[in-house]
Amino acid sequence: MMLASIRHPQRQWRAHKQQPQGKLRNVNNILTATVFVIGVSIVTYLAVTGKATATEIVFRGMQFILMIVLLQAPSVLRLRYRIEVPPLLSAVVLLFAFTALVLGDGMDFYGRFTWWDKLLHAESGVLLSMVAMWLIHVIMAENDKYIYFNKYFLVLFLIMFSLGMGALWEILEYTYDSIAGTNSQQFMESTTSSIILPDDTALSGHAALCDTMTDLILDLAGATLVAVYGLINHDKIVERYYLLVEQRKQQLQAV
Repeated sequence: MMLASIRHPQRQWRAHKQQPQGKLRNVNNILTATVFVIGVSIVTYLAVTGKATATEIVFRGMQFILMIVLLQAPSVLRLRYRIEVPPLLSAVVLLFAFTALVLGDGMDFYGRFTWWDKLLHAESGVLLSMVAMWLIHVIMAENDKYIYFNKYFLVLFLIMFSLGMGALWEILEYTYDSIAGTNSQQFMESTTSSIILPDDTALSGHAALCDTMTDLILDLAGATLVAVYGLINHDKIVERYYLLVEQRKQQLQAV
């Protein structure tokens, strides 16, 4: 579970580094190669057939590049900064990124399915709460027990972190739309695709705010679900945390 990951001291890092990482590395390389092949195929197809503008081709290509960067991010964090991303959290993040970047933008699922964007934002609240739990553990290291003991603070932090990151994401989408002329914030009435065509028409008035506000509400809903779970199961979470700490100590003593 994500609570089991911390910034390792030097001795812990050496012991952890000796653990086999071959299977995870192989899976990561396969996924990277798959995303690369899909990206090259789609970009080449769009360029050869002339079914997309130059802006759309570049935009879709950037999504695949960003996905490859995310695939390599856990290895960079582990090797360069000695921060271990829990496998479960890493898998959830990569799955979300794949559905958003590769399927959503790269393969135009946003344009094909009007509900695709809402589905991802409903998931993002849960994902961001998991990230918040991990960050607490990484930043606080051995002192995080003081935060875990206060379940109300933990609930508040999870919700506020998810909402804060959701708001930051909306700011980034607004900035990107303003610079690149895209439709990330779904303010167009005639399309849900990220790419705007010359004959598309924009929403106006209160309707233009619908996508942004709905996204934030979904972020809040997902974070609240995780927060309620954490509130109800707080004692079990703390007990599991200390069990993992004791297991880690025993493993280090055996090295």
